[in-house]
Amino acid sequence: MLHGLEEKLQSVDKFNVVGSYDNVEQFLLCLKHKPIDVVIMDLMLKEIHGFELINQIHAMGYTDLKIILISGFYEELLHKRALTLGVKAFLRKEVSYEELIGCIINVANGNHIIPDFLVAPQQQVLLSEIELDVLRLLVEEYTNEKIAKALFISRRTVETHVSNICRKLGVNSRIGAVRESLKLRLV
Repeated sequence: MLHGLEEKLQSVDKFNVVGSYDNVEQFLLCLKHKPIDVVIMDLMLKEIHGFELINQIHAMGYTDLKIILISGFYEELLHKRALTLGVKAFLRKEVSYEELIGCIINVANGNHIIPDFLVAPQQQVLLSEIELDVLRLLVEEYTNEKIAKALFISRRTVETHVSNICRKLGVNSRIGAVRESLKLRLV
């Protein structure tokens, strides 16, 4: 797929494809030695998560690099996280070549490609009110027992809410939920 994409993009007169990489080290080496304006990156890489690679790129000083993420996952939380990392566009893997080419041109010209569901009024709430209450208490380092007493619910119900919060935020622990909620400014 990578080589097919590279071949298709090389056929566009407006583009100069510097390279295509399935190895993070080779990509980072290329980044150090060749001028790159736009990077098209899969979110789920073999060696590292795309968000971690973006952090590495920024740590190397390439904060102005225009990044387009491509993913099979098209969820609001991923988009919000990508935006906070400075990603300029976030596309589905099923995107057509024409859409991708248009996106690259727009991003190269300094534009962001933001899906409608991020700018339209939200009808779907990520976390319920009770889950937000539990999350606020998690941030304050309450134990499950203390949360149960504070909210007048059972400890088992608290555990269920914590589990649902972790699932919805895509994390594996209470600490991850707190960290992610702070990043997303949920509390």
